[in-house]
Amino acid sequence: MEPLFTPDIHVFYEHTKIPLAVYYVEGSGFKAYLVSEGFCEMYEATHEELLERLNSDDPLVNIVEKEEMQKAIEAFSDNDDAYNVVFHEYIGKDRKLKTVHGVGIHEYTRDGRRYSIVRYDEISDRSRRFLFRDEEKEMAEREKLLAEIDDAIARSYTSVIYIDTEDQTVYAVRLNRFGNTLREEGEKDPHLRHVIDVYVRSLVYRDDAKEVLRFGDFDYVMERLKETNPIFYTYRTIRDGRIVYYRLKIIPFDNGRKLIYGFEHFDSQIRERIAREAEQETQMTLLAGLTCEYESVWLVDAAMHHGKLIRSNMGDTISNEEMNKVIEGNYEMILGNYIDHYVVPEDRERVYLTSSLEHLIRNTKENEIYHINFSRICPEGERNYIQLSVARVTDDMGVIRFVIGFRNIDAIIEEEKNRNMLYSMAHIDNMTNVNNRRTFDEHMDSSAKRRPTEDTVFFSFDLNELKEANDSAGHEAGDELIIGAAQCMQSILGPFGKVYRTGGDEFSAVVNIPREEYDSVVSRLKKAFDGWKGKLYPKLSISMGHVSASENPEMTLDEMRKEAEKRMYAMKADHYMQEGYDRRRRGKW
Repeated sequence: MEPLFTPDIHVFYEHTKIPLAVYYVEGSGFKAYLVSEGFCEMYEATHEELLERLNSDDPLVNIVEKEEMQKAIEAFSDNDDAYNVVFHEYIGKDRKLKTVHGVGIHEYTRDGRRYSIVRYDEISDRSRRFLFRDEEKEMAEREKLLAEIDDAIARSYTSVIYIDTEDQTVYAVRLNRFGNTLREEGEKDPHLRHVIDVYVRSLVYRDDAKEVLRFGDFDYVMERLKETNPIFYTYRTIRDGRIVYYRLKIIPFDNGRKLIYGFEHFDSQIRERIAREAEQETQMTLLAGLTCEYESVWLVDAAMHHGKLIRSNMGDTISNEEMNKVIEGNYEMILGNYIDHYVVPEDRERVYLTSSLEHLIRNTKENEIYHINFSRICPEGERNYIQLSVARVTDDMGVIRFVIGFRNIDAIIEEEKNRNMLYSMAHIDNMTNVNNRRTFDEHMDSSAKRRPTEDTVFFSFDLNELKEANDSAGHEAGDELIIGAAQCMQSILGPFGKVYRTGGDEFSAVVNIPREEYDSVVSRLKKAFDGWKGKLYPKLSISMGHVSASENPEMTLDEMRKEAEKRMYAMKADHYMQEGYDRRRRGKW
């Protein structure tokens, strides 16, 4: 661009660090030209970025008081005197608010056109706060107010009004075409009660009018906001002769000095929800037909705390007549009455807790069945094992429902007892109650092809001086040592995995211990062994070897076993060396 000002000024200022710019009028537009590099540094932008902004349709876009700045520009253009201008501006990509001072003088081109040379400097934050504290406060409040109103409008509300909580006057921020038809009547008395009254009389469906009118009562709204913030309320309106669902949202802002009322067109969401509920009701009916194994099946709406019996399979019995006297109502009352009358006393507190809606919402998951087992005395006098099964269903609107079934599990419990007994006989060592050698071999076989995780640890144990205990204090003392060793291992390692008795006085453990807890667990295990005291034998001595998968991620579990046994035998040899025992001669050296 050919500079409009004198060449000597351009040469003098072109590379200076002083923020300097030239402003001029070309046609009907206000143009800018940057003279010095200092101008770019001050505004934390490149030369191109600043030119693009200053020569745009709105060169004052970042200045807070745009109207005031425009007036200042017009004023200082009226004569040839030097002038000062002070303005607040957002500078840089993070839009930091700064106060800028400019000193301007007028010059003329050779053909008589006038332009301004303005030199800028930034006023310090401290000076700005002192000089403009009142303006800054008002400006900050105005910016906050506008941002929050913009935020409310941005939430897809068709109409937005805000209410001054001091005098309850209403200001329309945005109205749709239906609201605009009421603007004139509402402005006759722009107070909350009157405006809501006009709205309800004109547009709200008659069956919902009474409840919506309550939101014109300022005291009622403020009380509601203490309980729930924001307030949501869905209602029906009449639009073009048809019923349409709307939702009102009430939001306090500006430190409680204002309320936003947002009116949202909510018809499609509500109608979709109604359709889903109808479909879900059908599904529940079908589900009821598939739940023949349950004595009764209930549908519970968590938000409404409402339970409804959807199937009873108890037939024409005293139990059916007594237990299903109430088939619909408050969930807590129905369930509480059932627990008080039929659940055995020792199970009541647990069933109260685990079947509460609060507990179910916190502990159940979609696509999983949650079970609560308890004992019941039925009206015929029989004692049954009962299982309460809960399935959780959450729809697209976030509404939570539970399908709850009660069934007799006497046969299942008996089968489980028999299965556990058979398993215990086959897999649990009857002396120590830890897993036996068969269980250990099954685990090693099933893990042969799997690489252990990083926190897997293999322990190998062997009791020291067991024969000496048997010879000196009897086999009962030897059994006491074996049981004591198993108890110590189970108490420390049980929470992390499984302990196995793999031989007479030999044990193994396969556990998963976080690396940060590894040393602590080993230390506690040693303390447990050292602190054991028997009635028939005074001490417990155990050789122990352990290896972590983190030592070598390429090891298999069987390789870890061999390494742990190697370390255990080395510890055992060291123990007998220190004690002076010759194991081959069964005595002291």
